[in-house]
Amino acid sequence: MQTTSLTRAIGGGVGAALFTIGLLAVVPYTGAAQDQPQTQGVEGRQGGHGPDGFGGRAGRMGGPMRGPMGGGFAGVMRDLTTAQRDQVKAIHERHAERLRPLMDRTHATREALNEAVLKGTGDLQSLSIEVGNAETELAFAQAQVQSEILGVLTAEQKQKIAERRTQMEQRRAEMMKRRQVRQVR
Repeated sequence: MQTTSLTRAIGGGVGAALFTIGLLAVVPYTGAAQDQPQTQGVEGRQGGHGPDGFGGRAGRMGGPMRGPMGGGFAGVMRDLTTAQRDQVKAIHERHAERLRPLMDRTHATREALNEAVLKGTGDLQSLSIEVGNAETELAFAQAQVQSEILGVLTAEQKQKIAERRTQMEQRRAEMMKRRQVRQVR
């Protein structure tokens, strides 16, 4: 019973992490890409951004758009001026080399834990601690990037993020209530 619960918990966490990573890969760049011509990139990728995280591996694995800004940042990206977009892009480029190894480490530790659970081998506690440490380092680095990006935004843009975050929290609370009702049945 405990193994099943642990497997479900980890599987749910992995599913949530993959969903979040997928969402993060799209959210920070949706607005930034609107007015940019699509050209071949440094490494042959569409978008012309190469290995800086805007079309490279870091961009696909996730971006620094969680935490205080939550998912409300996507709508604000559409409202940024060209100068703000350039500043946000520069911030991402400046931090890409630091974030990439942290994302790789987080992914690798999560995979090692999943593999150990599936095989029934390994020290799950130690592996879980490694995952937590990797995710903590990544979260801190992403928070620093977010802080820099928030410095680029106007008061109105920050307010818009806060409003969207509140809406998302309300929806999340409603979903949790519905889930609890279903579990009671």
